[in-house]
Formats: sequence, structure tokens, C-alpha cells
Amino acid sequence: MSKWNPIISIDIGNDTLKGIVVNNRQDGKEVVAYSVVKSRGIELGDIKDVVALNDSMNVLLDNLEEQVGKVLKGDFVVSSSCGNYELKDVKREMILSEDDAILVNERHLEDLKSNLLADIVGDNNIVFHIYTKRYIIDERKIVFNPVDMYASKVGAVFSIILGDSIHRSIVDYATRETIGDAEYYISPVSEAEAVLTNMEKDRGVMHIDLGHFSTVVTVFLNGAPVMLVRVPVAIRQVILDIARVLRTSIYEAERLLKIHGIAVFNSIEPALIEYKALDGRTSLETDKIRLARIIHARLREVFMKVRRVYREAVITFEEFKDLGIPGGVVLSGGGANIPRVTDVAADILKCPVRVGGLAFIEDYFIEENENVLVDPIFAAAFGNIISYEKSEGKLQYTGYKKTGNSLSLSEKIASLFRKLF
Repeated sequence: MSKWNPIISIDIGNDTLKGIVVNNRQDGKEVVAYSVVKSRGIELGDIKDVVALNDSMNVLLDNLEEQVGKVLKGDFVVSSSCGNYELKDVKREMILSEDDAILVNERHLEDLKSNLLADIVGDNNIVFHIYTKRYIIDERKIVFNPVDMYASKVGAVFSIILGDSIHRSIVDYATRETIGDAEYYISPVSEAEAVLTNMEKDRGVMHIDLGHFSTVVTVFLNGAPVMLVRVPVAIRQVILDIARVLRTSIYEAERLLKIHGIAVFNSIEPALIEYKALDGRTSLETDKIRLARIIHARLREVFMKVRRVYREAVITFEEFKDLGIPGGVVLSGGGANIPRVTDVAADILKCPVRVGGLAFIEDYFIEENENVLVDPIFAAAFGNIISYEKSEGKLQYTGYKKTGNSLSLSEKIASLFRKLF
């Protein structure tokens, strides 16, 4: 019988709560439960009713516990797309020796990061995610890993995702009664951790979270985020458009989008769709092409705004100026499930676009419904676990499939650099 050692991951979205339970076994990570429930208590991107949110959390946990057959106890990790957060670059230096250079070790790097966090974290902000962009040896030599090199001074440039501590306190208060202590992350960043490989983040890639309340665009280069932009047009506006044009309720408009929605209106078979009017009783009809036109118009607006971010990235970073962003665009979030959404994005952005499923799928398995592993709606929940295990040093996700005891490509490169220097 396998050991019961679960991680419970919850993603608090503006429209839905997503939860997964992953049991760490010797033969891999087994997804033993998953659930999606409607969010309550969240309005216009912020938590307005803690009691209502707690009710939604309890429904989600009841669903998960029913699947595993026991009360959930273990490590809880939580992400949220609510509240304010921003990307910030910070440089820190530390003197190792006033005399001769000494050998840099892992402890020095941890002390450098600890000093950064002590300076940054205050009464009004908190660090949710931290990335090391590069290290600087003795103010002149840029390296990606200074361990086992000699130096008198070591510096680093960090990319940090900084959030509002007041909002974090609200999320903490809203969830503590239900799940107790937990580690907290930002949903779009967790999504990127799940759907992007290390190679994509190193060479350059754009991640787009097609969320309910906002569209979040993050550009990665050299393994760290270099741009993070929140676009205030998202799937919520698509639903509102459907409701207004077809004169129906928000609930019915959302149902039409999820069941019948297509992102493009050309090359689809015309078909009648029946739905309920605002009164909830009168039956109305529309056709699939008309519905697709409504969806397409708003999605074009979303991706036109994203294109401005893409162009700014190409202008700003030398690595992108000749051929654009090498890794193209990766979509996740609930909106990524709209059929043919990649067609709209590719047409406007003029680059390769794919829907992002779990990039580290070889590390996970599930007995039923393997679609959960590649469903972009669960990306943040998986990304929470990846972020947590990286921060705890429990597992090194490489993004490259291993065979036996062989080293991954990134590990081989790191080993080579250590030998050279």
C-alpha cells in the first residue's frame, strides 16, 4: 500500500475555485482528486464577502474529500488571481571577504536572497514569487551560477512578484478557517510554472492567462519574468457581450460560451442553438455562427491589446529584435478552452500559439480522466505544487524527460560551467 503523503492545491479564481489532491508516491505523483466549483464572494477582481468565499471553499473541499474518502490533511498551497501585484527588478550585493577572494557556496546565495527579502518585505507588500536573473562576481563578471567560483563580492539581479500584503491578509483570513496555514502564490505566475518548460523560459516565451476578470501577459527570458502586464479586457467581457446581444442572463451567456462557443465564425457548420431569455422561461434561438461572431469580436480586442505588449517586448529586449519571441505564445486559464482560440491569437500576433497543458506531465499520473493533466483550467493548481516543491527543495523540475540516472540537458550545462570556472 502506498504511503499517504498528499499536497492539496487550491486556485481561487474570479469565476471558479479549482482544487487538486496529489499524493506523492515512490512511482510518481498521483492525482487522486480534482474539482471545480463556482466562486462566491469575489466581485470585479477582489474579495468582497469572506463568508461566501468560505462557503465555496467548503464545497470544494467536500468534493475532494468525497473522492479520497478521508479528511484532507497535508500541505496546502493556494493561489489567487485577485488583488494587486506587480513585477519588480531588484539588485543586491554582498561582500564575502575584505581580503582574498573565497569560494562561493550555496549558503552565500541563500544569504543574499534572505537579505533581499528582509529589505523588500514590509507592512504594505509581500513577495509571492522570486526569480534570480543573473549573478555578478566582483562587479564585473556576469554568471548564471557562481557556486565553486572565487569572489570577494557577489551580487544578483532578482525578478520578484510583489503583492499587496493587505490583500494577502484577506485571502489568508478567508481560507484559514477552512484549510489552516498554507503557502500562497499568484495564479498567472503559477500557471506559467506549470505550462512552460525551462527551455522556453530560458530562450524567451510569452505566457497569457485568459482569466475571467483580467488577461495577464508575462514574458520570460533567461529563466525569469521580464514583463508582466494586466490587460483589463477578459472572458468576462465576452460573456457580457453574449448576454447583451442575445438578451439573456449572465448565467445563460456563460453556458452558451462553454457549450457552444467557438472563437472564429468561418468554416463552421450553421446550426440553431436554443437558450432561455432573461425571464428564465421564454425559449429563444440563435445560430452558431452569430454566437461565434460575438465571441470573435471581443477576443480580437483582447489579442490586439496583447499585441502591443508583444511589440514592446520585441523592441525592449535585444534577444527578440531579429526573430521575435522564440517560444511564441502559450495560453492557459479558462479562456484557453474556447475552441480555436489559438487561431485568433496566431492571426493577430503573427507567431506560433499553443494551449498550455502541464509541461511536466511525465512526473504525474491519474487513474481516470487524463485530460485533467492537460486542461489549462487546472494549470495554476499544478503550478502551485511545482512552485512549492521548488522552494522547499523537494524536487528539481527540469522540463526535460530523464531516463534512468542520466542528467538533463540543463544539469549537464550547469556541470560543464562549474568545471570550466
